[in-house]
Amino acid sequence: MKAAIFDEPGRPLRIADVATPEPEPGEAILKVRACGICGSDLHATTEGLARPGGVLGHEVAGEIESLGADPIGDWGVGDRVFVVSQFSCGECGWCLVDQPHNCENLAHFGALGPDEPDGAYAEFLRVRTNDLLAIPSGISFETAAMVEPLATGLMLIRDAKLDIGDTVVVIGGGPIGLATVLWARFFGARRIVMSEMVAHRLSLAEAMGATDTIDASAITDVKGEVERLLGAEPDVVIECVGRPGVLNQCIDMVRQGGTVIAGGVCMQTDTIDHLGAYAKEPIVRFPQTYTKAENQFVIEMIAAGRIDPSPMLSHRVTLDELPDAFEALRRPTDQCKVIVTP
Repeated sequence: MKAAIFDEPGRPLRIADVATPEPEPGEAILKVRACGICGSDLHATTEGLARPGGVLGHEVAGEIESLGADPIGDWGVGDRVFVVSQFSCGECGWCLVDQPHNCENLAHFGALGPDEPDGAYAEFLRVRTNDLLAIPSGISFETAAMVEPLATGLMLIRDAKLDIGDTVVVIGGGPIGLATVLWARFFGARRIVMSEMVAHRLSLAEAMGATDTIDASAITDVKGEVERLLGAEPDVVIECVGRPGVLNQCIDMVRQGGTVIAGGVCMQTDTIDHLGAYAKEPIVRFPQTYTKAENQFVIEMIAAGRIDPSPMLSHRVTLDELPDAFEALRRPTDQCKVIVTP
């Protein structure tokens, strides 16, 4: 099969022919129909977290091509499925109560680590059947591939413990930030301010539910602009950038006793102004992962027409076009969620 291989930081992904995987017991092989390019992949290929020689990609929807012995669940060849981006055993106590995110033997496909299995920037993907969710007939593969970033945004709002009427600031308007805006509005935030440096993404933020936007490329005092717009410091600030220094800015921005959520995955050592944090006494949370139930909820809300993630989908590329599209996302212009269709 064809796959996009990561060799080392500083080199583009490389398209190559590799062995097609075979399913072990409890596993399935998917024909990848759509896979989103995630910002964490961009960070990982720069900071050295990605496994050299590995295949990245974890936002995936496809069709079951083949099944190993003893699949977990009532699955058949040809079924349309979304995959929760993990590789759970299906046998431990947590998996048996359908909480595979707590699996005692949990791995994550996508090669983001030295021992993590290969991901979905390829024609086929090996998965655990315990991690599959059915795609309803009215949802396209491309939309289903966006369930993962939507579930991440839902996780961030869950950990923010949002109250109806809260004021929320989201820093960073990539797919995770936009998904966070969507769920903040869904769960009752009164005002939602998006701060972002790419103009195209500010217009997307409005489409996803932001009440106010800040062009951070044109304003040096984002905190002051937030207070001008809201008339006060915000109740909740959610960081969706993952760069050193941004979390500290969020702590400085939030109201006394407010909540800061670290949604961006910063892969470098970061520093915090402790005296400034003492003065604010904020609640700061670092959510790690979503649940299978949250992914299922996202699918159900899309199927019911309660949410519409389509504004986020900006580009479709083939597997051969992936290396160039991947590098272009390091300095985005009009891109948001780029979907690979092998």
